[in-house]
Amino acid sequence: MALFPAERRLEVLADIQARFDRLDVAYKSVNGTPIETAILIPKTLSSNNSPQNAPVLVHFHGGGLVCGTNPEPFFLVDWIRDLAYSAGAILLSPAYRLVPESKAVDSLTDVADFWAWLHHHDRPLSSVIHPLLSHVTPDFSRVATVGESAGGFLALQSALAFNGTAKLRAAIVQYGAIFSDVEAWNPDPAVGVDRSGFEEVVRGYVRGLKEGEIQVSAPWPEKAELVLAALQGGFMRELSGDDPEGRMTLEYAITRVKEEGSLVPPIWFIQGSEDTLVAKEAMDEVVERLKREVEGVQVKYTIREGDHGFDVGARLEDDWVAEGVEWVNGFWLG
Repeated sequence: MALFPAERRLEVLADIQARFDRLDVAYKSVNGTPIETAILIPKTLSSNNSPQNAPVLVHFHGGGLVCGTNPEPFFLVDWIRDLAYSAGAILLSPAYRLVPESKAVDSLTDVADFWAWLHHHDRPLSSVIHPLLSHVTPDFSRVATVGESAGGFLALQSALAFNGTAKLRAAIVQYGAIFSDVEAWNPDPAVGVDRSGFEEVVRGYVRGLKEGEIQVSAPWPEKAELVLAALQGGFMRELSGDDPEGRMTLEYAITRVKEEGSLVPPIWFIQGSEDTLVAKEAMDEVVERLKREVEGVQVKYTIREGDHGFDVGARLEDDWVAEGVEWVNGFWLG
């Protein structure tokens, strides 16, 4: 796993403040708890008073569905901010319910509800932006999504299970193959490995939960010990909670595509060759199954040397990033 120096949070937040204007709005609430999306508007748009029809880029934060905030500065890679800024795109980063305070399927429900909110006929996003920036209008015909790790999983779910609502033109999935039916995702440790320490961390945290508690933000490194214990001990499926309908499986998402007849947008998959948290073999399986089972899907698969989060410091001008972004932009902005 890529190491995140403590100063990264301040550096990323400073970059966001320098290049974007930020608004926050609740897109839903659960039992009185608001669940918000951040709205980041490039200052190149806000400083130009001529009418602007801005594309939309929706980012889902990583953190194993356990931790993180919207957006999570430690995980939001540099080149994604570069992409939104250079494209003059409104960058949205929705929060969602975290596990184990909620179940992983609740995260999926929140993502589905976010897309319904975004495309509601009342155009609530425009209603939030226009009182402050009347010349900036979101272009809902040019929407793309991106996410890292668990956020990549949510971006891919958006492109598959929810695209009838999301209406995506492209998706970017960074090391996000955490479907529960993908064999290489979070397997049990090898025989002989002592799991007791990891198990105590996970079970101890779960025992301390308060009934009805909802958590939608846990900035890294909050809950870091929990998520790493679950990953290293093979407890992620258990921590994620019940899933009677199999909504966390790739099979379910592909079945939704086939049953609803919705189009799957072009998807750029990004994976580190030495990923110790979400194995390359898991992403290999996801890409292979999509190519085999989803007719006409357009896929670009980039494998780079490195561990989980290898691209955290990559920039838009890096050759491999520029190549992938050009491919995505041809569908998203073209």
